Amino acid sequence: MLALMAGPAMAGPCLQAPWREQPCPNLRYLSVLGDNGARMMCVCTPDFDHLQSVPETAAGKTLRVRELERIAASYQLSESELNQLLNLPD
Repeated sequence: MLALMAGPAMAGPCLQAPWREQPCPNLRYLSVLGDNGARMMCVCTPDFDHLQSVPETAAGKTLRVRELERIAASYQLSESELNQLLNLPD
């Protein structure tokens, strides 16, 4: 029980949009499994809803890939970890 209550305190930095100024309306705490084991992270899911669908145009697909790469680099996440956190297909 103590681990569940301490979960948010043990979470790493929260994934959220850089433009966010107000508290996130739907913050989720998730465990992500990576090469170095599991870690707890929080995610502001509404900030990444637009990444759930893959654009139909080549330019749109490229922009989506670049944004995912930027997010992964900013938070030091692997592609697999980011996909887990944002619930994206591998």
